[in-house]
Amino acid sequence: MSSRRHFDSDRQPKAYDDTTNPGENAVRLVCCPHSAEAARTCFAAAQDIMSCVPPEAMIHVNTEQSMHVTLFHTSHPHDRRPFSPAIRTQELTRLRDMAAAFPSFTLSFHSIIVASSGSIIMLFDDPRDTVHRLRHEAHATFPSLPASQTTTIVHTTLARLMSPSISADSLVTVQDKCRVVTARLRREAFTVLLSSLWYVEETHYFSAGSGPRTSIPLPPPVLHVPEA
Repeated sequence: MSSRRHFDSDRQPKAYDDTTNPGENAVRLVCCPHSAEAARTCFAAAQDIMSCVPPEAMIHVNTEQSMHVTLFHTSHPHDRRPFSPAIRTQELTRLRDMAAAFPSFTLSFHSIIVASSGSIIMLFDDPRDTVHRLRHEAHATFPSLPASQTTTIVHTTLARLMSPSISADSLVTVQDKCRVVTARLRREAFTVLLSSLWYVEETHYFSAGSGPRTSIPLPPPVLHVPEA
């Protein structure tokens, strides 16, 4: 649960330390925001799970408005890349061109788990492998992408457990609650339709809701007609 150092005493994300060259190597995240309805479901799941965490534990629940599926970084917190107004314009132009080839798509809920980092993450199945194809195309579109990337899982981070003192019993309780919420969302056949990209110039750790944000729409979804 090493992410604790990136949060303040009020359990809010700390700002990136850009005192040397402020703005010249800004963190840039590309992600798919959830619809308002899906974001409400994600946030409610996070609150339900976190309700069983002991009050003394240090936790952070992501805001409803910031719920998203991570795609890639053009500048990573631990692998910063140069930034300027010209670079922003270039990256947005390339991103719009890339997005035009990817119609809106649907992900199916898989499960909620506690990662080894302490993150509570919602995992999705991607039946048409769209996220993988987006990430693959990103490497062709942005040849100098940072090495640090989310490469395999398709997920939304709901919350973070940051207390190293949480007991083994409490952790088991949280894991059990994840299984309960997983079972409920599977019964409800929860799916998410992703219809846009966010280009986020993050100012705070783990916070897609921080900093300037540009929304790029994806084309309408393609209707797949079953073969006769």
